[in-house]
Amino acid sequence: MLRCSYVFILLALSLNTKAEVTYGYCSVKESKNGKDLYQLYGNTWFDCKPIDANFQQILLRVWVKKANVYDDQQILAKAKLYNESGKIIGIALQDFTPYKFIAELDTAYVFDLSGIISQACINPSSVPETELNKILAVTKQNAQLDTFETHFQKFKYEALDTGQKYQSYIIYEPNFVLQKKEPRILIVFYKNELIAIFYSRSVVAKLYDSIEMGKEYKLIYNSKFTENTKSEMIQIFKKRLSDT
Repeated sequence: MLRCSYVFILLALSLNTKAEVTYGYCSVKESKNGKDLYQLYGNTWFDCKPIDANFQQILLRVWVKKANVYDDQQILAKAKLYNESGKIIGIALQDFTPYKFIAELDTAYVFDLSGIISQACINPSSVPETELNKILAVTKQNAQLDTFETHFQKFKYEALDTGQKYQSYIIYEPNFVLQKKEPRILIVFYKNELIAIFYSRSVVAKLYDSIEMGKEYKLIYNSKFTENTKSEMIQIFKKRLSDT
């Protein structure tokens, strides 16, 4: 077991999302057509960002014993990769340099790893948009907050303090260019009634209107609410985007 203090355990919650999980053994490449860097075992959680329909760039935090790290910065081949609970979640297939150094502990280093995986590596049931679309397919236009509570708990949405009228829930995805987190799904309720969903991937709600919000984001909203209310919820989104 790796020795680490409580403060470093908290570092594992980089995006605080419980989204995609490996479907089985998964090889992570340096590029779409590049060499394999490391292998993840089944049921390993990670964050990701789509590259195209077939590949995703992933981000996950690992603990590696110091004996398996060269010069404090290169993970050696056959090194075991641990998660924050001390469980082995993968193994290095060759020497490689991690995406980012996070911390040094008594017996291990903490790194963020990145790389490219095939879409086929991802368990479909672990994709939040997939489950959200199933919920939206059977909800009415006046969908209530309690309809989504199990979904929020499963994927560890963060509840936002947005005032007395509004309740908002968010999960993030990594921006690898800017090295920061950004909203992936932001769901806004007005007095417990669904009013809007901001999203960056694919969300479908036939009973709601939708608009484009530039290149990165789209919006599904309940048109029964006033333009003033729509303006207020957009400000909620913009604030969250600027805060990350």
